[in-house]
Amino acid sequence: MILFKNDKKEYIHNFGFTLIELLVVISIIGILSSFAIVSLNSARIKARNALRKGDMAQLRTALSLYYDDFLEYPACGTWDFGALDFGATVGENNGDGSWCYLNTLETALTLGTRPIMMNIPRDPKNPDNVPAPTGDDIYIYRYVSDGVEYAVVYYLEEDLTMQVMRGW
Repeated sequence: MILFKNDKKEYIHNFGFTLIELLVVISIIGILSSFAIVSLNSARIKARNALRKGDMAQLRTALSLYYDDFLEYPACGTWDFGALDFGATVGENNGDGSWCYLNTLETALTLGTRPIMMNIPRDPKNPDNVPAPTGDDIYIYRYVSDGVEYAVVYYLEEDLTMQVMRGW
């Protein structure tokens, strides 16, 4: 903006922004960044779900290799045809599905003279794979098997539906 100081046409240059202009720009940046954060959160959820599906593909392959070697799956827990999760319950007691995943399955697949995996996968939101003190037991990988059949149970974040990977 150019202002005239007097009739001699001496120029006064104003190079700053007004407070209103600054507030408008800051509010536009804030709105755009909130849209970016929402879309990035959706991308993070999709990435974690893709990781879970990849984990299950790795486990299926590892369990197939274990079966080829021993002609049975690592037995743990109580197989229940009537339950949606086939008996792969959440808990820290011997025989619970989450306990079987961390102890029996991990030992069977990672130890021995010819380990099949270096580490078994863990849910990205709960890498310890233990029940939360708050009772949030959704993001836990669980395992149950009678030696002939197995089920690995996990949840996806988008719709919170139980996913069961079965093998026999």
